Amino acid sequence: MIRCVNALSAIVLALGLAACSEQPSDLFTVAEGAETAPLIKQNRYMVTSSAFGHDETLRRLLDALDRRDLTVFAVVDHAASAASVELDLTPASLVIFGSPRIGTPLIKADSLLAAELPLRAAVYDNAEGQTMLAITSLRAIGREFAVIGETQSERVDTITRNLSALSAEVTGDQ
Repeated sequence: MIRCVNALSAIVLALGLAACSEQPSDLFTVAEGAETAPLIKQNRYMVTSSAFGHDETLRRLLDALDRRDLTVFAVVDHAASAASVELDLTPASLVIFGSPRIGTPLIKADSLLAAELPLRAAVYDNAEGQTMLAITSLRAIGREFAVIGETQSERVDTITRNLSALSAEVTGDQ
């Protein structure tokens, strides 16, 4: 267990250093097809500011996932977890969601995608107090997995369009 924690710490440190070395223009770009600037890709996520507060944005996300028959595997309330050890954290929730019907073909194409799927969405308040929605970008994941570009690009494009629509609906950016 200690080796796993040390290895994980090394990975997190390496990712942090790598992120710091990238040019800002590489980290923040307007998403394809976006009419307004709020929808951006930030490393591996599509990030949109919400017109609603944390609780309402989270409720809207869960409702939108349910309407699309997507499975919510878990909801993690980071602020509640922090409070349980007497630490303070602004509202931050993680929703793990997906569809075995949609994700299975991707995992079959490359088994390592099991480490990336199901997808994740974070609802959090940033330093300025603005509620944000960040959803895993399959295009970003696709850059790491050649098999996606070779055999699953149409599927990824469809999923990406659907996630963009979901994000706009949840955040009121329609």
